[in-house]
Amino acid sequence: MDIRKTPAKSVESLHPISDETRAIILREIGKDYQYAYQLPKVLDLSCTNLVDVSALGGVKILWLNGCTKVTDVSALGYVETLDLRGCTKITDVSALGGVKYLDLDGCTGIIDVSTLGGVEWLSLEGCTGITDVSMLGDVKDLWLSGCTGITDFSMVPQASRD
Repeated sequence: MDIRKTPAKSVESLHPISDETRAIILREIGKDYQYAYQLPKVLDLSCTNLVDVSALGGVKILWLNGCTKVTDVSALGYVETLDLRGCTKITDVSALGGVKYLDLDGCTGIIDVSTLGGVEWLSLEGCTGITDVSMLGDVKDLWLSGCTGITDFSMVPQASRD
């Protein structure tokens, strides 16, 4: 049903749904595979109380920046563009090697990015737990400002230093 074609005279009784309700709806859609195709290709859930993102793997562009309750992003390995800025409880990004554009700014819980070599654009600004980026040789654009744990910049891939 196209809501724009309904004969409603007023939408005053409509209220925005809470972050918790959105999360429940997304989780339920993900449980029933036949509805998974209905997920939008671009989705911005930034700064929500979202906890479970397992149903969002079919989204192509996903913004979750500021979703501080998210811990598990293993289902998001096929998202093309993924913004996880400020998702401070994420510790494991090993499943995200297939993401093309990945923003992990301020994800202070991450210490290992060795599996992200296939990412084309990667921002790790403020990721203070990261000490080694030597395995990121194929990354075309790499942002490392504020990565105070990296002490040997000779191991930074050449493309990032050009």
